[in-house]
Amino acid sequence: MTSESEIHQCECDICQAGSDSEIVHQHRQMNVFLSRLNEPQRRWYVGLLSQQSDGPSERQLSKITGLDEKTIRRGRQELGSELVGLPDDRQRQKGGGRLQAEKKTQN
Repeated sequence: MTSESEIHQCECDICQAGSDSEIVHQHRQMNVFLSRLNEPQRRWYVGLLSQQSDGPSERQLSKITGLDEKTIRRGRQELGSELVGLPDDRQRQKGGGRLQAEKKTQN
């Protein structure tokens, strides 16, 4: 279960001022939804939102979601290439992480 502290608090001017309860609620719902997605899914969803002609800019989406603008651009680019070359069965691409210090063998 996602805890309250894992849900990003929107930093846009409207939410900070609490001036429009409908927008505050919409941004809250967006962040609740994002809290349930894994890293690439968050990137793709916000990248998709950034493509809407009447939607928020990358900077606004960054304030709303807490994702970096470069991450949002990356999500949009990956969607533009229809996710070609990205693994569909794992979160990260193969080959990442540290190499093992020594190989374990069974005796």
